[in-house]
Amino acid sequence: MNTTQVLPSPIYYIPAALLLLALLPLPYGFYTLLRLVVTICAVVIAYHHWQSGGKGVAIAMGFIALLFNPLIPVYLTREIWAPIDLGLAVLFGVVGYRSAKLAEQSND
Repeated sequence: MNTTQVLPSPIYYIPAALLLLALLPLPYGFYTLLRLVVTICAVVIAYHHWQSGGKGVAIAMGFIALLFNPLIPVYLTREIWAPIDLGLAVLFGVVGYRSAKLAEQSND
């Protein structure tokens, strides 16, 4: 990935943490906030990676943004959302970690 700019790590780790929290039984308002935060972060990450050559990450984040968008919500059962939330929390964490490592290597 060719990048001169690096996204701040919270753009990756905040949605990851919220997705893990979503595994708990929380009020409906939390899940609305989750949709908003995940969508915004996914769009920012998708744009950044698309601009810097990471097309695979950009496409994956685009699909995540569509899945979590609060304007036309996708309604699934809790049993279906749980593995999705867990998997996407891991994905956000891994992409954030790898992006930080790549940025660190490019600064050396």
